[in-house]
Amino acid sequence: MKKKIELGEHQIECVFKKNKLSKGIKITLKNSHDFLVTYPWFISQKKAEKFFIKNKDWVLKNLEVLKSNDFSNLLGWGGRRDYLKNKERARDLVRERVAEINQTYNLTINKIAIRDQKTRWGSCSSKNNLNFNYRILFLPDDLVDYLIVHELCHLREMNHSRKFWELVALRIPNYRQKSKKLKNL
Repeated sequence: MKKKIELGEHQIECVFKKNKLSKGIKITLKNSHDFLVTYPWFISQKKAEKFFIKNKDWVLKNLEVLKSNDFSNLLGWGGRRDYLKNKERARDLVRERVAEINQTYNLTINKIAIRDQKTRWGSCSSKNNLNFNYRILFLPDDLVDYLIVHELCHLREMNHSRKFWELVALRIPNYRQKSKKLKNL
């Protein structure tokens, strides 16, 4: 359902859409100069609207980018050309940091892949494959290391248990702070 939401002096066009596979509320930029808000079946549209308004700062920042048509400075944008241009640089960075950080853990890694993911910074498969978003290239060094440590630790603990976080803390004692910083991006 399309609806205009008032944020300060801005009238922002939003599309609200229930998604039975959604686990939470998510705001996404659309190319057509509006925003898509997806939310799970058990949440009301009113609650999704409140979430949108609560994230006013993020919305207004990205609204300016939408109006300027310059998506290059957003981590969520860039397109295929940007991905292809930066993929190998990202792969080099990740391989270098994984080799150094893995000296602490000594874990077996099958493959490292660099992807153009829209909603994830990284992932780890049960086949010991590590996947990273090419935009890792644009993160500060401390967040690059946190992200790599996080995915490496999933090779041993495929969950977010106490044991997992203890492994992460071996290299990143202030991991909570880093996690929060990364989520804010």
